[in-house]
Amino acid sequence: MCPAGAHCAKKTGCFMGKLKKISILAVLLFSGALCFANQISFQIVQHDATIDSVSEDSLTIEDSVLNNFFEYGYIVTNSDAAVSESEAQDEQLYKIGQGDAFNGFSDYFIQIKLFYERTEQTITKNADLYKIDFSITAVKSGKKIADKSLEDIKIDRAKKNNLNKVSLDLVKEISKALSAYKA
Repeated sequence: MCPAGAHCAKKTGCFMGKLKKISILAVLLFSGALCFANQISFQIVQHDATIDSVSEDSLTIEDSVLNNFFEYGYIVTNSDAAVSESEAQDEQLYKIGQGDAFNGFSDYFIQIKLFYERTEQTITKNADLYKIDFSITAVKSGKKIADKSLEDIKIDRAKKNNLNKVSLDLVKEISKALSAYKA
């Protein structure tokens, strides 16, 4: 007898019913696995004395970081990118971002500070990115997990995807720090 109560004349009818149940079970298991993904909230803070608004380079990095975290399997949200002129302003932005992360039920909050400078070698109208600092905080406990820097960053303006590579390197470093914390 088929599960529907009618007798199958063909074996394919019962097989199709079982296949349907197995497919639904597989979708439910996959959906359940996604529920256990970590949620990250991050914030880009730009330090650049030459401009007073968020630069195109910072927005490119923000977009790339968002995409790279997603590809690493995280659920990702972000606060608006902001310009900062001081440590006090960084701290104020940090508190706002961490509050957003807490209210959004994120597991981790990451503040990424981008430092730019204009030098004699600067070949474009944009200042050059020379350093990235990041800090990671476990949102629920408020415990700071990592505080690191990436220095001596070389931006090659001739290569379009160079900022994306810098972002990928940044995400790899953050992922290493998160993995070390979980272990």
